[in-house]
Amino acid sequence: MYKPVPALKNQQITYLRSRKTKRKMKQIFTTIVLFWLLQPAQSQNYFACGEQAGLWNYDTVFVQCDVQIPDGQVLQIAPGTKVIFNGHFSLHVQGTLKALGQSADSILFTINDTTGFGNIHSNSGGWNGIRFEDTPESNDSSQFSFCRLSFGKAVGDSANCYGGALRIKRFNKISIRSCRLDDNYSFLSGGALYAFKSNLIIENSIVSGNYSGNDGMVYGYGGGLCFVSSDPIVRKNLFYNNSSTGVGGAASFEFSRPILLDCVVRDNYSALGGGLCFLRSQPDRTVANLLIINNIARFFGGGIANLTATTVMSNATITGNMAPMGGGYYCNEYAHAKLFNSILWGNIASDTLGSQVWIWDVNSVPGFYNTIVEGGIPWFGGSTFQGEFVDCPNLDPLFTAAASGDYSLQAGSPAINTALNDIGFFALPNHDLAGQNRLMHGTVDMGAYEYQGFVGINQKKSGLSEISITPNPVTENSTLSIRSAAQQPCSIRITDMQGKSCFETTVQLLEGQNTISLAGFVMQNQLPKGLYLLNIQAESIRASIKLLR
Repeated sequence: MYKPVPALKNQQITYLRSRKTKRKMKQIFTTIVLFWLLQPAQSQNYFACGEQAGLWNYDTVFVQCDVQIPDGQVLQIAPGTKVIFNGHFSLHVQGTLKALGQSADSILFTINDTTGFGNIHSNSGGWNGIRFEDTPESNDSSQFSFCRLSFGKAVGDSANCYGGALRIKRFNKISIRSCRLDDNYSFLSGGALYAFKSNLIIENSIVSGNYSGNDGMVYGYGGGLCFVSSDPIVRKNLFYNNSSTGVGGAASFEFSRPILLDCVVRDNYSALGGGLCFLRSQPDRTVANLLIINNIARFFGGGIANLTATTVMSNATITGNMAPMGGGYYCNEYAHAKLFNSILWGNIASDTLGSQVWIWDVNSVPGFYNTIVEGGIPWFGGSTFQGEFVDCPNLDPLFTAAASGDYSLQAGSPAINTALNDIGFFALPNHDLAGQNRLMHGTVDMGAYEYQGFVGINQKKSGLSEISITPNPVTENSTLSIRSAAQQPCSIRITDMQGKSCFETTVQLLEGQNTISLAGFVMQNQLPKGLYLLNIQAESIRASIKLLR
């Protein structure tokens, strides 16, 4: 007989519901734990808009509107993060930005869709850059390392037409290291970066494919970088394929005092100064160790243009550049630039006259010192040259393999050991563009690269046609051979590489071949084995050669 199930009491119902709820919560908790355990350390995505601080440790950050880092706040971006702007938005920094990537895990700043980037009258296809404008100096330094900034686009109202990827105004605490700034655009100045009254550092970076300018009559300055009233440190960078409609295809410096050191500037384009342009500037800091090659100017100064500038530059190799006038070097409007210890060779203009140097006006008085200048003064174009031209031979510098991009010096180059150790304006760097010792034979070389070989070195006006040590490394039987153009007394001094004198003697040279024993030096057994420098000096001879003991 069927019996109805008795109704549950209230406490029984509560108990069963409690057990069911606990079981369900346990399942949910287990699911959440498993979900997080299976996630990578870096979360997938984040959507940013408005004020931001703290840490962006995501695979991708999508910027949905203008972002601000408030004064006193810090935003850190983790290595490997991609910062994708979903429109023409900016990142405004009033606090501190730390974008510190790693060599194998860089940080990317770019746009989600580049369609329309080439339309300079539209903001489509690009993002609006990172902006430091009157950032309070009380904030810590902002730093970029191993970052790539691409497709920044500075267009629109006139205030926004500067610095495609970075615009910095009146703020000094920024460093950019081991970064790439490529394919950015500005309607006016600084295709990749514009700095005004800002003393920043950019080094070990690549600046390429950037463009500044427009189709109107206001010309673009600094296809890659543009500095105005700034004292930046620009060091160990590569500039290539940048262009501007006005001045400075790779970079322009106006009212600025840069340290410009160990840079390669190649294949850039502008109307004036296809490679570099200095204008209205009196730089008095180190500008040296520059390789300026294959740049093109539409009008003047394929390699370098000096406009109302007193640029002092040393150890530059300027070759293969092109312009209708002044293929290598151009001076205009009271330009009193000085070029030391450099090589101006193989640049091209519409005529031989002006292929290396073009001087626009009689008020421009450049000077050339211990610099190889192809064609010499007779090849200068423009106004009559009135400056100093001291110890500047018209001799092939003998590049090792210019056709394949090797602009180091061959043995026997007239650029070896013929430059000035002290130019009187700034101390020469200790190393050349390749990072090799700059002082190798007692006297520095002309050009960006110091010769590293062991052969004899011809000096200016030396009368010396041959010098050798046989055998080398030296033995008791080693001899020094000198061919002299005249009979004359000659001082021979051997020093260690720190300049300490180890051996000295004076001999009488005869016209022709002379053979001198080095046994006196070799017999000094207390001297350690190693590298030494033999210096020769006479009335018409001054040379150096390395020897191994």
